[in-house]
Amino acid sequence: MIKIKDLTVSYKSRTGKVRALDSVNAEIGNGEIFGIVGESGSGKSTMAMTIMGLLPRNSLIEAGSIEVDGKEIIGLKPEEARKIRGKKISLVFQGAMNTLNPLMKIEDQVAEPLLIHREAKREEALRRARETLEIIGLDSYTWKKYPHELSGGMKQRAVIATAIVMNPGTIIADEPSTALDVITQVQIMNILRRLQREMDITVIFISHDFPLVSEMADRIMILYGGKVSEVGSNRKILEEPGHPYTRGLINSVPTMTPGRRLEAIPGEPVNIRDPPEGCRFRPRCTFAGEGCETYSYKPVEAGQGHLVYCVKYGEGKNAGSS
Repeated sequence: MIKIKDLTVSYKSRTGKVRALDSVNAEIGNGEIFGIVGESGSGKSTMAMTIMGLLPRNSLIEAGSIEVDGKEIIGLKPEEARKIRGKKISLVFQGAMNTLNPLMKIEDQVAEPLLIHREAKREEALRRARETLEIIGLDSYTWKKYPHELSGGMKQRAVIATAIVMNPGTIIADEPSTALDVITQVQIMNILRRLQREMDITVIFISHDFPLVSEMADRIMILYGGKVSEVGSNRKILEEPGHPYTRGLINSVPTMTPGRRLEAIPGEPVNIRDPPEGCRFRPRCTFAGEGCETYSYKPVEAGQGHLVYCVKYGEGKNAGSS
């Protein structure tokens, strides 16, 4: 179980402080696939880096807590944080080519976490690395190859193997299908589903691609401008979206439904360097009105585990179901 409470993270820049996450709350259950959706700049990757303890030097955790299986991980000493990374939580980074060392063979890279954490000696580490590579579908002919000798999908599989070789309880997959063709995307998604099912791994699946997340996740969180807009079960989010932004995302996705027109979300994404007062979606929202400018992001419970962060929720058709 991962519990995130009132998490607020900012970055220092030449133009001042940029708040990437602002009072974010979430509970991620063991063995589930938890999807996080949002546009660029919504705070998705910042959340991943915060959980992993890999924020850059110009960052600051202003407030909040993150508990992993009841243990607070914010503020841990570096050596304690390293014990969490890899053993309890692993990260599948965006872009396999940026993750893999071009000078190391694939099997050596997968074995490396075991050696770094002193979980095994070299021969045992290589044996476990090869077993893990087989699990994610890379045959023996790939084990001694270098990254440039593999396809994009093979490289992404190798990155996933590196993430699971130490049997962590949680994998954070941050845009794992970026730059992959559609067929390979499906293969990578199937691998993650199988790992979640067979190894009982929790998967935090982060993407800007709403249809992809809706195919994968048990529950979904919608982020906008560093704030949570909505969180709930996959079915609730898709069938009964409560926030205008969520509805906008759904309506902007092409479907095969006859007569259905695509509806673009008006305006431009929020500038998190200078966000508007109240609801951050207000300048783009066709239902904005009284109360939106002073909205304090107090959620409305729209059903069991379904929270909508909209002051207009329930007002007829304005912002979702009542």
